[in-house]
Amino acid sequence: MKYNIMLAFSFAKRDFKERYVGTGLGRFWYILSPIITILIYTVVFSDFMKMKLAIVDNNYSYSIYLVPGLLAWTSFSTILIRLNSSILDKANLIKKISVPAYVYQISIIITEFALVLLSYTLALIFLFIVQHPITLTFLYLIPILFLQTVLAFALGVIFSLFTPFFKDFKEAMPVVIQLWFWLTPIVYMKEMLANKYPFLLTYNPFFHFANIYQEIFLYAKAPSLYDAAMITVITVLLLILAGYLYKKMIVTIKDIL
Repeated sequence: MKYNIMLAFSFAKRDFKERYVGTGLGRFWYILSPIITILIYTVVFSDFMKMKLAIVDNNYSYSIYLVPGLLAWTSFSTILIRLNSSILDKANLIKKISVPAYVYQISIIITEFALVLLSYTLALIFLFIVQHPITLTFLYLIPILFLQTVLAFALGVIFSLFTPFFKDFKEAMPVVIQLWFWLTPIVYMKEMLANKYPFLLTYNPFFHFANIYQEIFLYAKAPSLYDAAMITVITVLLLILAGYLYKKMIVTIKDIL
């Protein structure tokens, strides 16, 4: 097990080095990409459209609300899409080399977790620039982002186990991701759904994460015990389910690859 974990870190390191090989800016894209995302939504919504939330006394209040959920969603959706096709993408290696499929999958979340931490570091710099208070409460972001990454890992592994049998899953995933995004209060306030369709919030696991990020960024408010328990239980249950399905299905999957 220890060897496999170290191997996963090795694959993650290689992924990190090779992702932007051949591009003019190289690894600078790791920093440039979240900066562009933050700038676009800040300039468009706060400067051009003059959008502002009355609940926070800051000209960039809407951007402060938008940025954490958007960056978290980018990481979450990227992990789902990459994991969904991970077994098919590594089919030749999985058949020829005695390396468990989950090693490649773990390497993906190691890379993406590092990148989301980098994105949030840049988001904190944005808060400093617009003179929004940053407190010790922001340290809660680290374990919450870790839980979100584990949740995405569990869901991604589950999807990846069925994709070899139903290859349409690979094509359907971007559509599902797009629909899920618009059903989650990231670019709009949660009250727009809470009044008419509260079940869309209750049964949407990512909403509970996004809501925590938004309240930390807007109010420096620590996660409630209920929210912390909710996301932990959801994550652990899905991780157990993913492990169970993996053990049951991986041998059959290797036979059909």
